[in-house]
Amino acid sequence: MRQVRWASWTVGLAMALAVSGVRPVAADVTSDRAAAILEWPSVIFAEDSFGGFEVPGATINTIIQLSNTSTDPVDVHCFYDNANSHCTNTGQVCGEASECCLMGAGCGICLPGWNETDFHVRITPRQPLGWLASEGVSGFSTFPPKEFGTFAIDGVTNFGIGGSSNAGSRIPPVPEEPFLGALTCIVTDEDGIPVDRNVIKGEATIEVNLDAADFITVGKSNAIGIQAIEGAVNDDNVLVLGGPDAEYNGCPNFLILNHFFDGAEDPVTDDGAQIATILELVPCTTNFLRQIPGAAVVQYLVYNEFEQRFSTSRLVRCLLDSPISNIDTTQSSRSIFSAGVSGTVAGQTRITGVGGGLIGSATLTFEGETASAGSAYNLNQFADRDEADIITIP
Repeated sequence: MRQVRWASWTVGLAMALAVSGVRPVAADVTSDRAAAILEWPSVIFAEDSFGGFEVPGATINTIIQLSNTSTDPVDVHCFYDNANSHCTNTGQVCGEASECCLMGAGCGICLPGWNETDFHVRITPRQPLGWLASEGVSGFSTFPPKEFGTFAIDGVTNFGIGGSSNAGSRIPPVPEEPFLGALTCIVTDEDGIPVDRNVIKGEATIEVNLDAADFITVGKSNAIGIQAIEGAVNDDNVLVLGGPDAEYNGCPNFLILNHFFDGAEDPVTDDGAQIATILELVPCTTNFLRQIPGAAVVQYLVYNEFEQRFSTSRLVRCLLDSPISNIDTTQSSRSIFSAGVSGTVAGQTRITGVGGGLIGSATLTFEGETASAGSAYNLNQFADRDEADIITIP
């Protein structure tokens, strides 16, 4: 579920980004090499509102790309994680309890929830696929120009290498609007059994369209990949990441976030633009079979430029997507991640998951009087976890 309500709709423009490249003795979570498991930490779709704020004419959508890098077909089993909370009285998506109050009918509870929507897709050799989160892919359009949202290789009139096709594939749209969640894809054989083939890569493009302001912006990032260990993947549906019996490379033991503190003024342009950092974290362990989201207590050790140390911790269940100054409090100006409290412009935060590993990304945003902008960057990752993380699939 969503852990912290965004401070304003512009924060929702933050793009999900890849974790940094690997090092030989560290956890092999990668964004620049083909893998057997891909994770998109943030998939967003919203119209006319975002983060609980009305923004008429706004559309925020995610274009997802999934590619087969090999010369053979590949089968992929994917899962949308729905991290929305819902009102107990109306069933509507909510960010806080006040959104569940009805005139004359009292208030419901904004109840955190988590569920998954899974699908299978067969990708022909060297084929890239792309779709809008709001639409998915269904049907076939075999004659150019190919219609977006359809498959091109039907196995009847169009064939891929060796007679391969996308026949039998369907990618559904995200299950509701607004939507905030994640996407996980796992390489399998034709029977849906995970296999040790590091052959898929992915990207995500967040598209923001403000019709009222005649404004469109996009930001692109790589999916995060976890590579399979050759010969280690067995034929069950319990995927072991790291640890003594690893089938896949493990998640990092801790992450390093280098960042500006929220509320600091841009030191480069000196035009009064306010800086904010959005952090996204996803637990490595999750159970898609029993619909149980991953969870970990996250410890944050924060250093300012004078090497003064602050700390906080909180539970992350399913997904964290938040300005860093909302991690420890709802009052951003009182956060240890705010420039006013830290006393410096920039700092470094060490992020450690207790009870489970984490993958994540960060986005730097600038909000001025006349414009907003964002810049993505990677988290540094260090060491291997002693314990394994587990992904369980149906």
